[in-house]
Amino acid sequence: MAYQLQLLRNLIERHPERAGNLELHVAALEQSIEQLPNTCLASVRTIFEAAQASIGLQLNIEFGRDGLPGRMTKVIEAFDFSMTDHPDGDKIHEELSALIKGIEETTTALARLSNIPNMRHGGALDWAVLQRQHAYMLGGLCDALVSFLLDVVWSRPSNEVEEPSGPAYELEGDFNDSIDSEYELVEIAGSSFEPSRILFNLDRTQYEAALVEWRLANPADAEEEAAA
Repeated sequence: MAYQLQLLRNLIERHPERAGNLELHVAALEQSIEQLPNTCLASVRTIFEAAQASIGLQLNIEFGRDGLPGRMTKVIEAFDFSMTDHPDGDKIHEELSALIKGIEETTTALARLSNIPNMRHGGALDWAVLQRQHAYMLGGLCDALVSFLLDVVWSRPSNEVEEPSGPAYELEGDFNDSIDSEYELVEIAGSSFEPSRILFNLDRTQYEAALVEWRLANPADAEEEAAA
């Protein structure tokens, strides 16, 4: 039986309208675990980065040049675990937040591991690489942690998740410029419109998916982030 990231696949089934291209990332990781376990760390990191970018867009988190661990810290800080219908709701939030601090430590270790030669890139041909048991462990961590983070955001009532607004578009200048340089201005009745703004206003889901892909393909100081 082929290896499956069951929690993430279950999440995709429950939230198809939010999943975007998550299934493609999941399939790539499953394939690497089964066929090329020495490459699985790159797929694991990619899923973590894509999840952080997606959550950041939905919760309006500004990451700047934060590395993988720094982005995870901001994601966790943005979560609200309090229970308004419980007398100790604030205490519950405090203790649950402390409980998931382990996710930050795991992400930091993942970033450091992925920066060691031959774990994700570089290294000599005769150096040791990750084996299948390592791939299963990394796949399991990714399945559990990423599905949890996305589920926390995607399961909120729609009025608790703020849709990206006008200012969010302005914060993505480099990405918008990349779209506008690839496609021509759209002219309607004598008025001209930027392709990026049209995509943002008319198909927010596709804009978000394209932004996630662009961020993964154009990391800022990628090696410094990996070591951060």
